Amino acid sequence: MARPRGYGSNKGVWRAVIAASVRFPDTDTEGFMKLYAELPFYRTRQVILDAAVTVWILVWAWIGRFMFTLAEKLAGPGHLLEDAGSDLRALAARAVDDVEDVPAIGDTLAIPFREISDTGRLLQEAGQNQQDVVHTFALWLGVLLALIPILLVLLRWLPWRVHWIREATAAHGLRVDDTALQIFALRALATRPLWELRRATPTPAQDYSSGNFAALAALELHDLGLRAPPP
Repeated sequence: MARPRGYGSNKGVWRAVIAASVRFPDTDTEGFMKLYAELPFYRTRQVILDAAVTVWILVWAWIGRFMFTLAEKLAGPGHLLEDAGSDLRALAARAVDDVEDVPAIGDTLAIPFREISDTGRLLQEAGQNQQDVVHTFALWLGVLLALIPILLVLLRWLPWRVHWIREATAAHGLRVDDTALQIFALRALATRPLWELRRATPTPAQDYSSGNFAALAALELHDLGLRAPPP
């Protein structure tokens, strides 16, 4: 990437720009995307907010996982019922094997044990079904409990974050060109409150008409957390 004019005399500024950016090949805007502001106050606020959102996501993900594990314990009776059915089937199967060897009446004697085996199978299936229901309930409970608060935050934070990145990236791409100061100055006149314009320069309209765009451009860039280009 070609170094902008004034790089030698403003190494600290451009190091901060590069440190707060990620390179992407084959893109416009000087080949990188702005992720964080250059002015300390704005950058600190962004870092704190990003960290808070990350912690929020991790905490609610942990809560969702914890509630899933807790709700899964409701499947305990299902496990006991399945085990009881399995044991009953095993006992009935052994009994069937024993009585079937009795001459002449073996098949008749085995009938009640086969019915007991069927009862065990029904108990086993009922236990498994109860576990499946509990598992589904626990899964949705954990997912919804974590997902709803996470989405509520992301739906407010993410659009704002993406909007700032797009605006700051575009502003940086224009800022390296001195002739683009007029764009920032014009935008400041169109969007900034009057008291901010007067604070930036006592005569904003006169400055713009006379081609003195530096103060107005700096006002617009500072609103994005970017430094104004050196004179």
